[in-house]
Amino acid sequence: AIIQRASEFFATLTGGRYGRLYRPFGQSTVTVEDLDGSHKTPDQLSRGTKEQVYLALRLAAIEQTATDHEPLPVIIDEVLVNFDPERSRRAAQAFAEVSARTQVIVFTCHPWIANLFADVCDDVGMLELS
Repeated sequence: AIIQRASEFFATLTGGRYGRLYRPFGQSTVTVEDLDGSHKTPDQLSRGTKEQVYLALRLAAIEQTATDHEPLPVIIDEVLVNFDPERSRRAAQAFAEVSARTQVIVFTCHPWIANLFADVCDDVGMLELS
């Protein structure tokens, strides 16, 4: 169930460029399938796309945990720094979706990332630290 939900997150994060994530039988890592049916391991992806695979898996695991147990806050720090602007926006939207189930706390030193989260989520509270 986590890999299936991670596939949905990954498709969203990549703007539909990749169709799904799956774990081949007997393998310990996931494989990515793109829209033309090509299969790649995370090692064959760019750094940003590889980080999006892992983010999609984490988001799916967070949702599953929040469903099965008492939700715990999610704390992230500079998770979007290797994403392009479009994928950063999609990731912020994914975090906004997860925030419906549990609290999400984002640390960043980049004003554009703070503004991005404020743009995609109606009830963002911001605190500037000195």
